[in-house]
Amino acid sequence: MKKIHSGNFDVLSLCAEIGPEDGIDPRYLKKFTCDKNYDQKSSRLCNEVSKVLSLVLAGDMGNPVLQALQVMNVSTESGGEFLNIRLAHYETHFNVNEQQLISELKRVQGYLRSAISQRINRKRVPALKFTYVGIIE
Repeated sequence: MKKIHSGNFDVLSLCAEIGPEDGIDPRYLKKFTCDKNYDQKSSRLCNEVSKVLSLVLAGDMGNPVLQALQVMNVSTESGGEFLNIRLAHYETHFNVNEQQLISELKRVQGYLRSAISQRINRKRVPALKFTYVGIIE
């Protein structure tokens, strides 16, 4: 059997640039996946909640002002303990008082949380915080 000769060759000809991890087996490199998975889980949760709230607000609410609300954005706060929901109107024929709208949303918050809990698979449904953006043209 012939002995393989590992003679001197130009390493730069094999790659564009030499990095600090060159020559290390990829199995031994650290993999940071915890933060990535957490962000992925929270973004999935926010997307599901956004879909559910859009459907519930459009269909099940008896108040026409609440039915005209559009979910703009859903984000998590305090490590997933709260969901911050940004809402807006596209229609301008409503005279909307922000304080009354937020109080009306707080009144139906239990119904909204129960609708969310039927759709998502979590041990506890996060508390909801509402923010009214205004009328969007």
